Amino acid sequence: MSRRLAVAALLIPAAWADAQRRTVDQGSFTVTVNNQRVGREDFSIVEDASAGQSSFLAQATVEYRDRGLRLQPALTANAAGASTQYEIVVRGGPIQKWSGTIDRNRVSAFVATDRGQSAKEFVVSVGAMVLDDDVYHQYYFLAKRAGAGPIPVIVPRRNTQMTVTVTRQGNERIELGMSQLDAQKLVITEGTGGSREVWVDAQGRVLKVAIPSRGIVATRDEVPAGG
Repeated sequence: MSRRLAVAALLIPAAWADAQRRTVDQGSFTVTVNNQRVGREDFSIVEDASAGQSSFLAQATVEYRDRGLRLQPALTANAAGASTQYEIVVRGGPIQKWSGTIDRNRVSAFVATDRGQSAKEFVVSVGAMVLDDDVYHQYYFLAKRAGAGPIPVIVPRRNTQMTVTVTRQGNERIELGMSQLDAQKLVITEGTGGSREVWVDAQGRVLKVAIPSRGIVATRDEVPAGG
C-alpha cells in the first residue's frame, strides 16, 4: 500500500466518526433578574451517533456577575433525552464540583466542597433527566418530552428529585435581539405547584426561559442558525 493510501485509510475512521456527530444547538443566553442583567450562558449541544445509537453531550459556561458565580456543566444523555452522566464545576459557590452517573434508577455522585469530599447515592425514577439550578440550555431535553406525562427530574447540587409535567400552550411571537419569530410556549409545572415557562422553536431549540417565582428570565441573544 502506498504512503498516500495508508494515510487515507487512517483518516477514514476519523472522518466517519466526525460525520456521525452534529451540533444540535449552540448559542448564548442573557440572564436577568427583575429586569436587571445578571449573567450569561454560552452553550452547545452535540448529538453523537458514532456508536450506533444516538447520545447527546451538552456543555456550557454560565457566569453570574452579581454573585461572583461561574458554572461549567457537562451533561450526557441518551437518545430519549434521559441523563446518563453529569458533571458541574463551580467557582464561587459552596459546592466546587458535583459529578455522577445515573444508572437506571440510581444516582452515584461525588461531591467536593470547601469542607472536603463525599460520596452521595440516592434512588431516582427510571428515565430521570438532569435540570440543574441556574442552567438553561438543559431545558432542551425536557422540552422533547412535552405532553409525555409526569417526568422525573434530578436537581444535582441539591441531591434531590422532583416530578414535573410539561404542557404545550400554543404559539407566541417573541423578540430575540432585533428579530421577532414564532415560538411554541411550554409550561413546566412542579409537583409543589410552582411553574416555569419555556419557549422553543420548531426544532425544539430553547429560545427563552422564565421562572416567575424568582424573577428570572433567560433570553437567547440571537436567532438559532437556520431558524
